[in-house]
Amino acid sequence: MKHNHPFSGVFSLLLTPFLQDGSIDWNCYDKYVDWQLSMQPNGLFAVCGSSEMGLLTLDERLSLAEIAVKRAGNMPVVATVNVSPDTGSHAEELLRMEDTGVSGVVFIPPKGMGENQERLGAYFADLADRSSVPVVLYECPLNKPHLIDPHVYSSLVVNHGIVGIKDTTCTIEGIEAKIKGAPDSIVYQANTQHMLDAIHLGAGGIMAITATAAADVVIQLWREALSQSDEAVKTHEKLVALDSALGLCYTATAKYLAALRGIPMSNVTRSNKSLSEEAAAAIREWHSSTRDL
Repeated sequence: MKHNHPFSGVFSLLLTPFLQDGSIDWNCYDKYVDWQLSMQPNGLFAVCGSSEMGLLTLDERLSLAEIAVKRAGNMPVVATVNVSPDTGSHAEELLRMEDTGVSGVVFIPPKGMGENQERLGAYFADLADRSSVPVVLYECPLNKPHLIDPHVYSSLVVNHGIVGIKDTTCTIEGIEAKIKGAPDSIVYQANTQHMLDAIHLGAGGIMAITATAAADVVIQLWREALSQSDEAVKTHEKLVALDSALGLCYTATAKYLAALRGIPMSNVTRSNKSLSEEAAAAIREWHSSTRDL
């Protein structure tokens, strides 16, 4: 069953902590990864949208993944490999990311390629055939148009061994189409509002921004939903509230929540999003109201 697959379940998305000068705070990253691991997610997603991967150098991306792998031990770690705007460099990026020891790699649609789904499918197929580790697709909004047609996805699963996809259609119809089109794959839910319904429909995992600083609550929802506990509705409501607060100034909001929960992380982002007073108040309110979890 897909829920027993080593890549199923909740993956914690990893933020990138920065010092005031914009350089990576490596000491904080070590502490943050260990903190995420202490919550016992099913895996870690390093080098993702929440890592601000589009604003990191290749060497920085590789280092972040390598550190996560070393600290995670036997826990699966996946990382995005094709971030560079130059598609001609992606095969080399794939090889270098595999050398970090990641358990799996993540592919995103290159900018503009989603306009031609046949071309996008051929691109993914070629890169997947080069990979020595499992491949997950990610409909990353970093490069629009970013959505992947369910038929293209199904073909990639059947013919090229794609393990799963992080769906960001943010619609039940879009999620269900991928689940039905490739029922043996893992459709990861990213949209918190639809998270509970998606699990009930058969989504095999979660990769959501709420797991950057509240993975324990996301894991709680996952377990409650799978066991059909009545408590799942209340836990889901807490996550929906958090998602709304995080969206005010993301990723600064997630870093602020991580700091409130004990990780010495600054609010600095390379995207230049600063933490507003409104966002900080919303995060503090959520943190205060959920301390009993």
